[in-house]
Amino acid sequence: MIVLTGASGGIGTEIIGDLSKLDDVLAIYNTTKPKNINLPNVSFRKVDISDPEEIKSFVDKEGLYLKNISLINMAAVSIDGLLANYDLENWEKVMKINLISNFLFSKYLLPKMIKDKWGRIIHISSTNSAIGAGAYSSSKSGLDGLSKALSKEYGRYNITSNIIKLGVFNSGMFHQLSKKNQKIFLEKIPSKNIGKTSNITNAISFLISSEFVNGASITIDGGAS
Repeated sequence: MIVLTGASGGIGTEIIGDLSKLDDVLAIYNTTKPKNINLPNVSFRKVDISDPEEIKSFVDKEGLYLKNISLINMAAVSIDGLLANYDLENWEKVMKINLISNFLFSKYLLPKMIKDKWGRIIHISSTNSAIGAGAYSSSKSGLDGLSKALSKEYGRYNITSNIIKLGVFNSGMFHQLSKKNQKIFLEKIPSKNIGKTSNITNAISFLISSEFVNGASITIDGGAS
């Protein structure tokens, strides 16, 4: 069973169909239900992932039938602002969604994975995690430490934790950028083309099927970094 957060996001919406060809998908959205609700092998659940109690309640309820779990932490939010003027409430919101939710889903699903002696945890990050908005950068950089710790602690149970770092794609946050900033990103890519989401699902499929890839980070950005 694939558990996917961020199912209503630009990239999340695009990859659900391909993921459903790999396994049954339990797709989590926050406020807006995805449009492609009639896909075979896909079930949708509304969860406010900024609320620890809702995450725990979700796992307590759905965990009764979850087996051989591949957790894909796709959900993310970016709130721009200079650090000196950055609002603490926005900082905490970014951390809750981008980093703490990854920790909590992993924490609550790990007992199920340990029981199955099988599990895959995949954190979706960004090649821009070291630059840009301070809260977003900090949250995404924090995934490196979290994933490494998970890989060291639970590899003995055939549970892996890896990161996929994304560049710009034909869905998601890229289209929220100004034309000027889109051009700047494209200039960094040798082919001058943005990525197709099929490259992301190919990487996810590889990580799900690869028990000896653990604690790794895969960059998919067309050679921009």
